[in-house]
Amino acid sequence: MNAPYQNPAIGAALALFALALPAAAEDAPEFTVASNVGVVSDYVSRGLQLNWGNPALQGGVDVMHRSGWYVAAWGSQVTDNFYAGGALELDLYAGHRGSIGDALTYDAGLAAYFYPGANYRKAAPVGAYPDKRYDTTEAVFGITWRWLNLKYSHCLTDYYGYDDRTVPLSVWNSGVFGGVDAGKGTRGSGYLEANANFNLGDAYTLGLHAGHQSVANSSKLSYSDYKLGMTKAFADGWTASLAVTATQGAELYRNFLSVAGNGKTANVDGVHWLLGVNKAF
Repeated sequence: MNAPYQNPAIGAALALFALALPAAAEDAPEFTVASNVGVVSDYVSRGLQLNWGNPALQGGVDVMHRSGWYVAAWGSQVTDNFYAGGALELDLYAGHRGSIGDALTYDAGLAAYFYPGANYRKAAPVGAYPDKRYDTTEAVFGITWRWLNLKYSHCLTDYYGYDDRTVPLSVWNSGVFGGVDAGKGTRGSGYLEANANFNLGDAYTLGLHAGHQSVANSSKLSYSDYKLGMTKAFADGWTASLAVTATQGAELYRNFLSVAGNGKTANVDGVHWLLGVNKAF
């Protein structure tokens, strides 16, 4: 499940690029490189708890050309309770960012999410699921006006491997009946989100997020998520963050049974508090 509401590495490079927009092209460096490393109390993506309440080490790097083209990579620890046989999410990005008039900027590209070693065939009970990976590719388009960002991500593959064989219609451990319709896949699923960031002064930033995940050809898999967060910037590229996330309509993920076959359960949906520390380079 996709990364970060925003990849911190990409955000840092795009911020640098935005500052450079008014300058003449020949005055800006040809390439800008940004990287970061951090730790969070849990990895929550699109409102779902992907590391089951455990701290996650995260980091990324990106390279941006002064023309607006960029490539980036970002990674996070994940749990094999959610991704059978997996321990890492690796995201790769490529795209272009530019301006529309004086007030708007856009960001268009591709995002690919990989889970090395993870495969549905490793899920318990072994042999019950097909040989299929969780890897996902999305086309992404975002537009920003001052403090407001709107973004849409469209699945070019099945949504994290979901189809009628990997996530069949059934009664989940939550007691809710749902899944992917018989004979169908989930290519064409989409995630629409709105993000707002407000500078409160004294290096504090308030962030608001609302998103809706629509899963194609499915019952009870689509849901909405929300986030309220505060970030404090310190010297030498350090930041600290506190946030709370919540979901609506994601009850299928409640009392989620570990795919590792250890009998553990977790409320992957719902309300989660997050702490984070990050260092940008």
